[in-house]
Amino acid sequence: MFLRQLKYLVCVSLALTISGGLFAQTTVKLATVAPEGSPWANELAKIKKKIESESQGQIKFKIYPGGQMGGENEILQQVIRGKLQGAGLTAGALANTVKELNVLEIPYLFDSYAQADCVLDDHLQEDFRKLFEAKGLIFVTWAENGYRSIGTKSAPVKTPEDLKGVKIRIQESPVHIAYWKQLGVSGIPIAIPEVLPSLQTGVVEGFDNTPLFTLAAEWQTAIKYFTLTRHIYQPAAILYSKKFWDTLNDDQKKTLMGEGNKLAPGARQAVRSIEKNMIATLKKADVVVYEPSKADLAGFKSAATAVSGQVVGKIGGQSKSIYDKIQKAKAACGG
Repeated sequence: MFLRQLKYLVCVSLALTISGGLFAQTTVKLATVAPEGSPWANELAKIKKKIESESQGQIKFKIYPGGQMGGENEILQQVIRGKLQGAGLTAGALANTVKELNVLEIPYLFDSYAQADCVLDDHLQEDFRKLFEAKGLIFVTWAENGYRSIGTKSAPVKTPEDLKGVKIRIQESPVHIAYWKQLGVSGIPIAIPEVLPSLQTGVVEGFDNTPLFTLAAEWQTAIKYFTLTRHIYQPAAILYSKKFWDTLNDDQKKTLMGEGNKLAPGARQAVRSIEKNMIATLKKADVVVYEPSKADLAGFKSAATAVSGQVVGKIGGQSKSIYDKIQKAKAACGG
């Protein structure tokens, strides 16, 4: 009897070894504040389809869009603790944990999309990969929110003077807080799911975000004006929980990461390709869109000059080193 049981256990062990463990089904719960139907949520849906297919159904994805798991900071903490296996989050939210990411949020840091791509992909990706992992996060790929601009309810914004004393919803980030303070704005940090009701009830009079996110979250229904200041280029990232990652075998990691870290190659281009259409859609929604002149933008850029000094070297970690690397990379990448 004992020999028969031993033989059975050996056979089972061999079968599991041959399979490489891949056939133990794994579920990945991945959250984002991006609304369903937005390019971000659509890109995550493509990732889900690709991974489930390549793993022959042994890796299952469950996507939670639209802030179902809370605001970005809440989602981030759940990923770090391993309660969620992954997330798509903006750099502004991630910077509360990976302090060096605050540097990427400095207003008017990048001159163009091409320059941002070159710096982040070709020069700093490995630096950030290590910084993410040290905080319990596994970097998959960059995505983006895009260039943030300003939406308001009661009056148009053409220069910084138009913002004096105005209550603006701001992102919970030291860089954002510092910039709005320089502009003389009453900044109020509010989580994404609460922004629309806060606009509707007058808790705030405006916000800053991209035209695409404004429409995706239906914030345009509560404003009358939108000014294309394009003051912050905001990348985002798709990440996994390191606690979850460390439980996986090599085959599972390879499938979840995607070949060459290009699991979502269209994540940024999908956002950029419809920017003009989103601006046109804002206009069709009776939102007055204002394109500032160079003279108008000079005031916004002037206010930004003090922010780097307030942030770089004061937020901890390797922020000074990262900032210096960005400046060197920008010179190599061009405009």
